[in-house]
This record gives sequence, C-alpha cells and structure tokens, in this order.
Amino acid sequence: MLPGELEIHDVVGIGFGPSNLAAAIALEECDQPLDAVFLDRKPGFAWHPGLMFPGAEMQVSFTKDLITMRNPRSRYTFLNYLSEQGPGRLGKFINLRTFYPTRVEFNDYYAWAAAQFDKQVRWNTEVLDVTPVPAEGGGTELLRVVSRDRSTGETCSMLTRNLLIAPGGTPNVPDGAELGERVFHASETRERLARSFDDRSAPHHFNIVGSGQTSADVFMHVRRTYPNARITTNIRGFAMRPEDDTHFVNELFLPEFPDWFYRQDSEFRQKIIDDYGLAAHTGVSYDVIPQIYREYYEDQSAGIDSLALHRFTELVGARSDDGRAVATYFHLDSGETSQVESDAVVLATGYRYPMPIPALAAVDEHLRMETPQRYAIRRDYAIESAEGFMPRIYLQGYAEATHGFSEVLLSLMPLRAAEIVQSITENASVESR
Repeated sequence: MLPGELEIHDVVGIGFGPSNLAAAIALEECDQPLDAVFLDRKPGFAWHPGLMFPGAEMQVSFTKDLITMRNPRSRYTFLNYLSEQGPGRLGKFINLRTFYPTRVEFNDYYAWAAAQFDKQVRWNTEVLDVTPVPAEGGGTELLRVVSRDRSTGETCSMLTRNLLIAPGGTPNVPDGAELGERVFHASETRERLARSFDDRSAPHHFNIVGSGQTSADVFMHVRRTYPNARITTNIRGFAMRPEDDTHFVNELFLPEFPDWFYRQDSEFRQKIIDDYGLAAHTGVSYDVIPQIYREYYEDQSAGIDSLALHRFTELVGARSDDGRAVATYFHLDSGETSQVESDAVVLATGYRYPMPIPALAAVDEHLRMETPQRYAIRRDYAIESAEGFMPRIYLQGYAEATHGFSEVLLSLMPLRAAEIVQSITENASVESR
C-alpha cells in the first residue's frame, strides 16, 4: 500500500447487531484469515433496548444462539457464556428446566460475545455513502465506504472487497401515524415510559396498536408497571393468535429449508409465507396469551373495567396534541371511524426492510432488482450485480421472499453467517488465482 492510500479491508460490515455478530464469529473461526471492520450507529451493543422488559422470555430456544446450530463446541455458545459468569450460574440455569431464557439475559449474552470484537467495531459511527471504485481495466474493483463519527463529526473513508449489510429492521409506522412525544414505536417503549410516565401510580391511559408478540409484551409490562393505568389494545383481527411452533411447522427452520425454499418459484414461495405467517411474524407465545386473558377476566369481574380490547380496528391516524395522543381508527366490521384519546399511543406494528437501501444509491445502477421493491438476491445472500462489478454486497435480514422465514429471525443466523463467509473466501480464492 502506497503512502496516502486507504487500507483495503476484506469485509466492511454495516451494523453490529446479532446478525453481523454471528458473521464476526464465523470470520474468526474461518480457516482463511480475513480482515473485517464493522460500523454501527449505536454507542455500544444493544439489542432492542426499548423492549427489555423484566420477565419477557425469548421465543426461541437458547440453542439457537450465535453459533450452536453450526458449531456447538465454539466458545461463543450461550452455555459457555453462562459458565464464564461465575460459579453456579450454569447449574442454576439448568435447574430452571427451560429452553427459553429471558430477553434481558440473552441480550447480556450477546453483549458478552460482542465485547470480544471491540477492536473490530467502530461504535457511534454512521455510514454516509457507498461508492464504486473503478478498476484499471474497466468495471468496479472495490467499494469506498464513507462514514462519520457521530460524537466528533469526523468523517472517514475505507475501501472494501465485500460489504456485509445487517442494520436490523426499520420500525414500521402505519400510514397516518405521526411520531411525536405521545406517539411512538414500541421499540422505544422503555425510554419513553421512563421519560414521560415516571409516576407509576397515576391513572395513565395507554393505547397499544398491534396483536403480535411485541404488543403482548408491551401490554404485560405496562400492566405490571402501572397498576392503576387504563390500557386499550387495538387489533385488526378478532383475537391475538398463538405463534405456531408445533413440531412439523418448526421444520421451516431446519438448516436445509433455505435451499429448498430458494429453488421454488416466487408465487409458490409467497404462498408458503402467507400460509405460515404465524410461525414467524404475528403469533404470540402460547403461554403469554392465557396470562393476558386472565388480566382481562379479573379486571372485568372486579368491575374495574380498566382494560379494553378493540377488535377489527385499523389505525388510520395518530398524533400528539397538547399533552395527549389522539388516534383515529377505521372499524373493519362496521365501516365507521372513531377516535381514542389517551396519554400515549404505542405502535407495536413490527419492522420492515426497505429496498433499495438508501446507502447503496451510488451503486444502484450496478445492482439487479427482481422487482422494483426487491433486489435479486443470490443463494449466498449476495445481491446479483452487473458484469464487471467485482465487489460483493451481502444482505442479512432482507431475503425472506427468497430464503424463507428464518431470514428475519434468529433460528438459522449462524448458518447464514457461515454461508456468507464461505462465499467470501471462495470468491477471494478465485480472484487470487
């Protein structure tokens, strides 16, 4: 490398949540040494901090951690994390007789693993631009990644042969909802409640939108934290439905499933996604539903009537207005509209993975789209590119339509990471010949 030239990295990762953390582990355990650096907007590791409610449990087994499904002998397993937390921790966890740790504990496990890679991660750093670097003989040889330190404002450029994008989902905000002091996405729940509702004995009124696991967790947290509060829950259907984690359906998350799913035509793949959505997106843990139902029953039987479930209601508007939140609903059964005033509207409305990705705007002309809203993604999770475009851009979390449900969940995360790393090493071997 000549003086003044930028260092060329084998891998630059955007985001350092669980997906790219799993990739960092796969890179470390790879036989071929590769240089990698990761950039993340957050000041330090945090996994859904706004949803870290005491007692909320994981929906997947601890065996679906960062590595066990691929290499159970790895030092990065959840069980090894427990063993390193001091005498007795592993034994006491075993004595719980559960496969489902709390989210708080699993987040601590993730943070423990992430700390092993601190020298490779630049926290508090946002990516401003990704641009192509021309090759001498034509085409594109490398990518230039421009980033900014959010604390100092200093910008930095680096070059890479491979870009690994895993920023996590973008909070989904329904049309008509205006985010503000009294209207916020569920991913901010803990911070917003602590800031605006510090009096836990006050008769606040919380308006929750959504019928999935996040809605259920928010409900239980608010119910436990604010015993005198009113809670209105609004769902588009008739009832909260349990996640489908029955044995045969769970084979959707076996390691061989993405291969089979990828080979199907797009229409058939979409049918599978539509038919089994309760396995991945909209279902509530089976043991949480009776807890919520009991809260409603006891509230009603005691004549308190502080809990309300509004069925067949679709949010069409929400705004903060002079110390209150005003939500407008369309009633799917009657065709009428109504307004609900409350102290806060919590949007438990999930996440989305918008494409094209804004950070890739400068290289979009080199990338192939399967539809106007979706990249053409190869089996190895790389975006298909035009001839002469040599860098690889890999996506984690964006390929549900082509790779199946596990793409947006934790189940096959270590296997996906290993497949990506294998693709990177194989491509590097070809280029070096």
